[in-house]
Amino acid sequence: MKKYIPYVVIVTLGVLLILSIQRCTYNGSRLAVSSATLADTVTYFTNTLGTKTATIKTLSADKDLLNALVLKKDRQLAETASNFAKVHTVVTYKAEVKVDTVYVPFDNRAGTLPAFERSGAVFNKWYSFDYKADSAGIALANLSMQTETAIVTGIKRKWFLGKETLVTDVSNTNPYITVTDLKAAEVSVPTPWYKKWYVWLAAGVAGGFVLAN
Repeated sequence: MKKYIPYVVIVTLGVLLILSIQRCTYNGSRLAVSSATLADTVTYFTNTLGTKTATIKTLSADKDLLNALVLKKDRQLAETASNFAKVHTVVTYKAEVKVDTVYVPFDNRAGTLPAFERSGAVFNKWYSFDYKADSAGIALANLSMQTETAIVTGIKRKWFLGKETLVTDVSNTNPYITVTDLKAAEVSVPTPWYKKWYVWLAAGVAGGFVLAN
């Protein structure tokens, strides 16, 4: 049996070397694919409801890659994700509400409103609009409101060994926007039998038995 030990060692080292090379190649290829995915641009299409849908490629990453490519570059998202024990998915988007013109007429049938006219514009971080008002009414034009939204789904627990709960958090940067309703669901994908730990344990024990004999 001893004369086979050097061959077993050589074969084992060879297999480990091949696996290491394959892993490095996989990591390099995955990083390139991930970078290309993050560089993808938003496209739009009209859905079956007749409204516009935005679509983009989705990054598939492990925890380290997610931290390096996404969380470290987005402070709001990183702060939201820090509340989770395990992060499953993250989504960020920027949205803007635009309204061309809103006109509100005044009831001046009695002629009690004095003649006047005021116009101007309001600009701040969260909204902007032009306005014009006179005795007939007030008109708001070019009304715009912006927000950045972070959506994180993952596992939360109150302490290290506490009960795990699947949760989705939605955070908006615009303080004037409030989420009034939220529904979230995650599709559970069962682990294939050949990836389960006890299958590999059995294979390792069987392989060891064969080599020993």
